[in-house]
Amino acid sequence: MVLNRLLLDEYSAKIENQLINHATTMKRTLAMAAKHILLLLAVLIASTLQAADEAVPKSMIGHWEGNARIIVDWCKQQQLHVAIDINSNGSITGKVGDATLTHGQFTSNRGWIGRKLNLATDYIIRGDLTGPIVSAEDITRPSVSIPLNFSNGSFVGGIHTSGSKLGDKKDMPLSAAVLKLTQK
Repeated sequence: MVLNRLLLDEYSAKIENQLINHATTMKRTLAMAAKHILLLLAVLIASTLQAADEAVPKSMIGHWEGNARIIVDWCKQQQLHVAIDINSNGSITGKVGDATLTHGQFTSNRGWIGRKLNLATDYIIRGDLTGPIVSAEDITRPSVSIPLNFSNGSFVGGIHTSGSKLGDKKDMPLSAAVLKLTQK
């Protein structure tokens, strides 16, 4: 009986040591994982800040025009004409459809990590719209986003107005794709 008790005590001590070693290893692993997550977050924040601080490249400053194909089924008009002026300070003026673009801003939409992972687009234009975007159908929206990539000297992307996901043509976002803007 004494021998059984000694063996049981020895076995319990071994298990206790293994649990302590396992807990220590788990703490180290969790600490390392937390450090990696914090490092990744710091890199993502830095890349976002880098994207926001970039000036407008000189090759992009000027007058750009093009057309996009309207992709919502409730709009009879099939094309949307865009004519914009990109200024060196990133401000944008121009027309989106029949509406006048006001308070427009041209900004970088991603940093190098986003580009590597093919997340989002290179640039985005955001602004307010004054007047109907499609006057023939009395479609008016207060704002617009135009995500763009720059490729072979042209901008390519799409158009998305503000609006509600529910409702009818008076409320829903107007979207257009296959936008190609060339410098004039």
